[in-house]
Amino acid sequence: MINRIILSFLAIFLLAGCLQKGETVQVLTATPENYELYLYSEADQEESAQDYLSALLDWKLKQDEGAELQFEQTEKNKNDLNIPTEELPVLIVKEEGKTVTTISGNNPREKILMTLENHIAMVR
Repeated sequence: MINRIILSFLAIFLLAGCLQKGETVQVLTATPENYELYLYSEADQEESAQDYLSALLDWKLKQDEGAELQFEQTEKNKNDLNIPTEELPVLIVKEEGKTVTTISGNNPREKILMTLENHIAMVR
């Protein structure tokens, strides 16, 4: 009887280890003034978001020195997103909780930077 219980737990443990775990998405977040910036990219393909990261850095450097802008990196399960994974990377800009613009897929850094500059009006 005890052997069967042990074998059952062992089988459950082994099967649980074999199940595919949910894949994660990297989320880079910043909240300048009344805006929220979200950059979603696949965790195992960070190079695909390189132009987005470069554009965000360029945009940050163009802001006034007095405007402090902090980026926070987290992870989310792909199943928790309302974004098709084939559209990653995705940059979403929200103003006061409402989406102002979204840019996704492979885009040159200049286009991403221009989108940020056209949709975020920082007080200078």
